[in-house]
Amino acid sequence: MICSSLKRFRFMSVLLERTQPYYVRVSGEQVTDLGWIEGKTIDYAYRSAGSDLSRIDGLAAELVGLEVDVLVAYFTPAINAARKATTTIPIVFTGGAIDSGIVGNFAHPTGNITGVGRGGASLAGKEVQLIHDVLPSARRIVAFCNAPDPFSVPFRRQLEKAASAQGLGLEAIMIHAPSELQPAFEKLASHRPDAVIVQPSLSIKDAARLALALRLPAVSPAPEFAEVGGLFANHADEADIERTVASYTSRILKGAKIADLPLQEASRFKLVINLKTAHALGITLPPLVLAQADHVLE
Repeated sequence: MICSSLKRFRFMSVLLERTQPYYVRVSGEQVTDLGWIEGKTIDYAYRSAGSDLSRIDGLAAELVGLEVDVLVAYFTPAINAARKATTTIPIVFTGGAIDSGIVGNFAHPTGNITGVGRGGASLAGKEVQLIHDVLPSARRIVAFCNAPDPFSVPFRRQLEKAASAQGLGLEAIMIHAPSELQPAFEKLASHRPDAVIVQPSLSIKDAARLALALRLPAVSPAPEFAEVGGLFANHADEADIERTVASYTSRILKGAKIADLPLQEASRFKLVINLKTAHALGITLPPLVLAQADHVLE
């Protein structure tokens, strides 16, 4: 809802690289916990590019045109779009920005952007290690990378480094448009890898479904990947990140300067395993891996 009398409200907008209701829900809850009341002291405007990243620059410009007080951007495409759309409205980000080299001084950010990273490309390396632990006989991994997302570069680089360290072969398949994902999976039927890794900015629900149909173990650093059918997801603690995003947003709305809000990196991580998917794939998970899990979906 956009109010006619914005002087009574602080206006926070959220720009998503794809539809992510989980993040939106948590953001709203965390901001409310800090005393803001929707419709009374704060209003929100949400925009999502869905799977079509070509729309995201226009959505960012649209939000800036609403003269919002702060922009919250999730993941690199949305962050880049927000930065291109404004150099004056404060931006709080969460996602791959730190890996993609688009931030300035960590302790005292310059410009109009600050936020918190999610472990970035280093999590991709952890996914490779977990695949090795779960499937010690694995020799070949395929990584689906989102070509329009700048984060695909450090994501792929870290995967290749981790795979080499484990003596695994890794093939990166670059996805340039959402329509390419299903044909790319179908091609694997004739030359099956031992596992697949999915970049979080792709359609993880579709990727999990396609992998399961081909009986391929699939993993991703996307928080909800295991919930939609992936074998496991190793990701930053979302609640911890959202508390920081909400706190920074609230402080900006109360007058804090970007330079006083240091860049942060996630320090807590969670492993979620889908035991139902493991059973469907005929995979027996090692006790040591199960012991690492923060949550097991049965």
